[in-house]
Amino acid sequence: MSFELESCENSESSGCSIDDKLPAKNCLIRGKDGVYAVGRKIAQGRFGAVYEVLRRSDGKPFACKLEICEVHSHGLDMDYTVMHKAAKKGADHLLRMIDRGKIEEHFKFIIMPLLGDNLMKMRFMFEDGRFSLSTGLRLALLALTPIQELHNLGYVHRDIKASNFCLPPHFSSPQDMKLMLIDYGVCRSFKDKSGELKTPREDIKFRGTNRYASLAAHHGEEQSPKDDLESWFYMMIELISGDLPWSHLHRDDRKETAEIKEQCRTADGCLLMMKYCPRVEFRRIQTYLSGLKYQNTVDYTFISEVVHLAMKNNGVKIDEKFDWQED
Repeated sequence: MSFELESCENSESSGCSIDDKLPAKNCLIRGKDGVYAVGRKIAQGRFGAVYEVLRRSDGKPFACKLEICEVHSHGLDMDYTVMHKAAKKGADHLLRMIDRGKIEEHFKFIIMPLLGDNLMKMRFMFEDGRFSLSTGLRLALLALTPIQELHNLGYVHRDIKASNFCLPPHFSSPQDMKLMLIDYGVCRSFKDKSGELKTPREDIKFRGTNRYASLAAHHGEEQSPKDDLESWFYMMIELISGDLPWSHLHRDDRKETAEIKEQCRTADGCLLMMKYCPRVEFRRIQTYLSGLKYQNTVDYTFISEVVHLAMKNNGVKIDEKFDWQED
């Protein structure tokens, strides 16, 4: 099926830059099941962008993630694959696809639900760029659910970080709160067609974000679910502490970052990393994750129980208001 770009205002039909291929505001893009008016740009990456769009038939807002046709990235294809499987399995904390399409010689796109702000944006609303211990611990706990759902589908995310967890557009109480895990472009299946663990490849190209990547990712090793949990662990510490001991390093300083992460696995090093954190409980999680190998199954229940213990020992109740809800 072919799709067309309709009535673009101020769009350019030629040029080789990414911007030349992106839609102008008020463009109408036609998908398989509907037509959408392009609104504000939410984010832009190397190979495409995310926009807010309105469905022409009913005016309902959605998010549109698009990828330029000329690039050799298959990120949007992986987004589609994961979303399709998430819908079949009823994964409530992963995105569902609403529609999809392709504008020949411009871009292909997926229409998705429009979510609230991501955790990275949320934490910078507060002093020192960090949440209270109560909010940080509960968000870390909530983030475990979508990670486990993705792993249950047979995929490892390989880019777990605060900016890839979004709040729902609306929720009435802390008990109704859930987090959505987004951006499946660098996901990889870790199981074969028979459901068995794939044999790990050797000398893998780095995938992920330097700040949150696991040590295995730094060392060019194949990633499995335990690597997503190591990234989650760094994210959890950053949400509560405001930074990590290697936060000052450039994203290309991967060797230096890995060296500091190694140091932070020592008894003295972990004290530096875990300021403002419940150190006893976090050290238990760190020790557990550090001992996992590629072929090991992650014990999500154990990790969750230790976070719950940290909450109990610090007087955190599950139904407290989150920081942004305080009067």
